Amino acid sequence: MEEWPDGAQYEGTYKFGKKDGHGKFLWADMSSYEGNFLDNNIHGFGEYRWADGRVYKGDWVCNKMHGRGDFSWADGRQYSGDYYDDKKQGHGIFTWPDGR
Repeated sequence: MEEWPDGAQYEGTYKFGKKDGHGKFLWADMSSYEGNFLDNNIHGFGEYRWADGRVYKGDWVCNKMHGRGDFSWADGRQYSGDYYDDKKQGHGIFTWPDGR
């Protein structure tokens, strides 16, 4: 496991000194990511958990949500669908806690 001065930690595989393959990164604010890395970037399939309770599980390209994924908020809202360049774009379903 590698640890940074601010308390962030990474446990996983490296290739030529860069995060590459499967790993888990924990930031100092307690946000975390577990999944695939490529050339030091979040890339491929993985799950990101923000400290405020938001969760995204899906596809990533160069540290951005890109492809298909599921996003949930701590208040119960959920979105399942397409992402492009970190934004909801394309087909998807957004649901609220009251069933809308």
